[in-house]
Amino acid sequence: MTENTAGKIYVNSVPSGAVVQLDGIDTGKTTPIVLDDIAPGKHRVGISLPDDCPITREVNITAGSSVSVCLKKMTDEETSRIHYIGYYTVICAVILVVLAMVNRLYLSPLDDLTQLAIYIACSGGLGSLAFSMFGYIEHCGKGDFDLAFASWYYVRPFIGIIYGTFAFLFVAGGLMTLSGVSTDASLFLTKTVMFYCALAFLAGYAEHAFSLQLKELAEAVFKKETTTQDTSGKS
Repeated sequence: MTENTAGKIYVNSVPSGAVVQLDGIDTGKTTPIVLDDIAPGKHRVGISLPDDCPITREVNITAGSSVSVCLKKMTDEETSRIHYIGYYTVICAVILVVLAMVNRLYLSPLDDLTQLAIYIACSGGLGSLAFSMFGYIEHCGKGDFDLAFASWYYVRPFIGIIYGTFAFLFVAGGLMTLSGVSTDASLFLTKTVMFYCALAFLAGYAEHAFSLQLKELAEAVFKKETTTQDTSGKS
């Protein structure tokens, strides 16, 4: 295989000195090691530790790329923390679903706008939790769950609630425009409520993409004022 199409995998482990496997085949090499001349595509890298089952991770190699992998056995405490994150994510989703149902069935004395805000906040939170569940299952399945992102899992439902709520305010207030609903229509029509709940769910699910949209929106809104201030400061 030519050098410009092959990739490399840098493999390390905790503890070091573990025998490295590539696609289920022992390489006869121990960590830390660089595996050269790797064909583009998906590969499974693993290590064998004494008296333990192999620890593996799937990596995707592109032409001429290099990927670093550090494999280690999870301690019982780390495994418990991962399980707690999973429980937390599911419990938060259940709480938001129950809150939405209670809002529908028992909170009718509330004014329409308050009820709509609760629906939208729940939708935004559920969107963020749906993405968290996807990531949790994917990384647990690959065996590469990184506890450094634990706080991300804990905070994300609240980010989804905030983003979902403000996505509704931006669109309903006319600051952002989207096809599918008229800002002149009543907020409390069934179709309009469904639209804004779906929008909030998407804002919570695509938190990173929505953050970029917020940045662009803020720059567009405040650009003229900033320019004026800069000009006055120079004079």
